[in-house]
Amino acid sequence: MSLETIQGSLVQMASTILNRLGLPAPANLSPGLDLTKYNPCKQVVIVHLDNFGLLEVAMHKPQFLLKESKTMLALETTNGYAANVTKELVHGNLTEPFNLLSFVVQQGKNAVVVDREEQRSTAGTATFTPADTDMRVYIETAKLLNRSDLLLIHFLDYDKLLQQHSTRPPLELAQKLLHRTDRWLLGFYKQAVPNTLFLVLGNKGQRDYGIKYEDKYEQWAKANLPICLVIYKGSVG
Repeated sequence: MSLETIQGSLVQMASTILNRLGLPAPANLSPGLDLTKYNPCKQVVIVHLDNFGLLEVAMHKPQFLLKESKTMLALETTNGYAANVTKELVHGNLTEPFNLLSFVVQQGKNAVVVDREEQRSTAGTATFTPADTDMRVYIETAKLLNRSDLLLIHFLDYDKLLQQHSTRPPLELAQKLLHRTDRWLLGFYKQAVPNTLFLVLGNKGQRDYGIKYEDKYEQWAKANLPICLVIYKGSVG
């Protein structure tokens, strides 16, 4: 079982998303990655998972992500920590005045962000919905899905678990948390209208646990990070 892998850089994600929304990217923005096979796109949903990588997927085997991810974007960056990943995702290779979310709004489309209050400035002129826990992120996303052209949501509980256990949480706890999030993503997938593109972005995976992988799992475990798993709900699905 193989996984298509597209090599690129994190700063290309802004143009990639604009392309999928049918919007022109600023000329000085890094060109996007080719995801034209996922056409047409009615809405784009970005799911940012803190301290999450392909190694976690290979180890804990979340069913939805394993089944529906057909393409992986391996995204080079000089800094894989969450703050920089958010910065390059939103601002691309440009300076702070360019904001992907604000630009989408300027082009006459709707953009919404669901995140912790301290991240409000990230949204620019897009609609911001505060959520102080991952459960609240899930609840608010369920309300907002299919009501915007671009939806950015941010889950942080996995990162908190790592902090509580000095970057090496008990495997059972980590697995339960990832499987819970996987079930939430499955629910979003079922709820989403046809022609919805999900971009599941992980900013920083964990150390190698010394486990041997095969086939698709081996590809995922060896991938450079950050990564983005591409999931598309077509006309039938």
